[in-house]
Amino acid sequence: MSEQFPDKGTAMEGLLPKEFAYCLGLYLQTCAHIELWVSALIVCLEGLKPENKDWFDRYCQVRKLHTKELIRELKKSSELAKNFGFDEDLSALSDWIARFVGNRHMAAHGAFFGSLNGFLRVDYVTNTGSRKDPIFKRSTSAVTKESIDEVLADADRIYLIVLGMIGRIQEDLPTRVHRAIVPIVEHPT
Repeated sequence: MSEQFPDKGTAMEGLLPKEFAYCLGLYLQTCAHIELWVSALIVCLEGLKPENKDWFDRYCQVRKLHTKELIRELKKSSELAKNFGFDEDLSALSDWIARFVGNRHMAAHGAFFGSLNGFLRVDYVTNTGSRKDPIFKRSTSAVTKESIDEVLADADRIYLIVLGMIGRIQEDLPTRVHRAIVPIVEHPT
């Protein structure tokens, strides 16, 4: 770690390899940035630009949707993407995200444990039923270095695709969106 964030010797470091904890954080941040850019993509496809008065409010509405609703909105946006020539790619990407969103949920909500055999396991429970009539399913799979590398590479690929789609709407749009979303903050020194 750096001098700004010294190694504190936390309890989790006794349960998880540091490399895994780093990769988990990197994966979760990649997913968070995908959600950020997917939200911006949806709003931009609706015709709003970061300079429009209502852009940020609409962006926030989309950003705070539940994951299933966000994916549904992304899928619907495929029709609007026809104007920019990436409707089929966006539809396929929406399907891919929907199929593998469980990886993101497991990473965010699963409790991981290292093993003496050199792999990790996760305690993760999903509800395959409804809220009123839940059917709980426990995940019991091992987590290997290969599976970690695969989901991390996949998330990175999706991030770059979404960012590229925004650039296909208008070349400088990713920069304008970034400026609208991420305010300038001074270092607290």
